[in-house]
Amino acid sequence: MMMPGKRPMALPKKIRSAGYTLLEVLLALGVIAVLMGIMVPYLADSFGRTEEEEIADSIARTVQGVHSSAVGQSVARRIAIQENGVSPEMQSVSAVRLPKGWKMEVRRMTESRFRKPAKGEFWGFNSEGICEPLTLRISGGKGPFEMAFDPLTGLVIDE
Repeated sequence: MMMPGKRPMALPKKIRSAGYTLLEVLLALGVIAVLMGIMVPYLADSFGRTEEEEIADSIARTVQGVHSSAVGQSVARRIAIQENGVSPEMQSVSAVRLPKGWKMEVRRMTESRFRKPAKGEFWGFNSEGICEPLTLRISGGKGPFEMAFDPLTGLVIDE
């Protein structure tokens, strides 16, 4: 309540400067956001990846290497499909061997169920990088998982 002839009471200087300004708060949040953006990938990798994820990534890298080579050099390329892994017919792309006790099954576009790879079975990429649609099922570890590949890009299809 204001009395006539009196000025409003001003806050002491000590109380007025006790809080943070909006600029200081935003600056602190910005620094925290940048640090989190830098640290999250390192923290995520420190929790480790499962063996299944490592194998799936290795196979996907091998397929992408063969696909890139077919497109880049305009030459047909093949990958040998075996029960214990995949093996490209070129030295520049590494083969993938499954751990002991694991096995791979294959299902081509014309097949309705998975089966063991036949002896000498190949998966081909033409000179444009196009391949037959293929799905691999890998058993071992925590359970089977499937990898389906796009016929145009050779990338793993997320279902």
